[in-house]
Amino acid sequence: MGFDLERFVGYVNEGLLCCVCRDVLERPLQAPCEHAFCSACISGWLVHHSSCPEDRLPLDSGSLKPLYRYMRNDLNRLQIRCVNVAQGCEAVCSLENLHAHQDECQFAFISCSNTGCPVQVERRGLEAHLSECSFRSRSCPNGCGHTLLSTDQLQHNCVAELRTEVEMLRAEMLCKVEEVRREMESRLDSQRRHMVQKESQLKNEVEELKGQLSRVMCDVRALLGAERLRRQELAEAELEKRELLELLRDLPQKTQPPAAEGGARDQREKRSENAQSSEWALLTESSRHQRDSPVHSSSLSLHSAAPNLNASGPPPSPQLTAHRGSTRSLTLDCIKKKNREVTVI
Repeated sequence: MGFDLERFVGYVNEGLLCCVCRDVLERPLQAPCEHAFCSACISGWLVHHSSCPEDRLPLDSGSLKPLYRYMRNDLNRLQIRCVNVAQGCEAVCSLENLHAHQDECQFAFISCSNTGCPVQVERRGLEAHLSECSFRSRSCPNGCGHTLLSTDQLQHNCVAELRTEVEMLRAEMLCKVEEVRREMESRLDSQRRHMVQKESQLKNEVEELKGQLSRVMCDVRALLGAERLRRQELAEAELEKRELLELLRDLPQKTQPPAAEGGARDQREKRSENAQSSEWALLTESSRHQRDSPVHSSSLSLHSAAPNLNASGPPPSPQLTAHRGSTRSLTLDCIKKKNREVTVI
């Protein structure tokens, strides 16, 4: 609905009147046919009709648009009396400032600010009403902290009110404690399940590590045993090597004949050197085989027996020298045979 035409001071243009209610436009809208309406009036009209109320042309809410600017300016400049003129307000203001005046008008009726009070009083008499209102509230004069209405002051009991408040707080706290307890129990259950899973997983990992450690220890023991055997074999081979070196070192000295003619001695020395070089070559080959496998003790006893036989008895004769040469060849044959056996093994 628009503003009552009788409230305006002076002449009001016919184009500023609503075509539906015939009052001055309030929140105006304009149709494509340039007819103006109050927004509330045209909205109610279009619920039941689909045409302009003035010339019956087709019209819908989507085709409405704001009023022209020059018409809005003319509308805002109109002078209107306050709506509280019946209560004594004689203020006249422009339509543009009407809402600001109504928010400050001292003759306007407003509701009491006390909760539950149904009385409406003029703005200028609100303070007097609040001082006498039966719904006004204030703090307890005994100091309990409660806010009391003026009608409840005679029935107020501080001890009973405080006891009731304490019981309410106690019940509220019990509810909160119970809620917290349930939440903590659920968390503890979830953590307990998680710890059990972790414990089983760690046990499996520990068992697996124990198995791996046992396998590694077995491998280490096997390697230590193999190393011990290898060192023992190397020690035996070194011992046999030393015995063979001593045997070969003693053979040239014990096979030399007594002093004789210079030419024969030179020939024998040459033969001895040749034999020694051949024996050294055989010794080198046998020692190379002995690094991998020890020589049987029987060959060592045979090698050690030959020098002992040559060391005892009278000085050697040419026949004895020939016999010793055959003994040395026999010894070399035994060494070669044993080397072949070792190589086959």
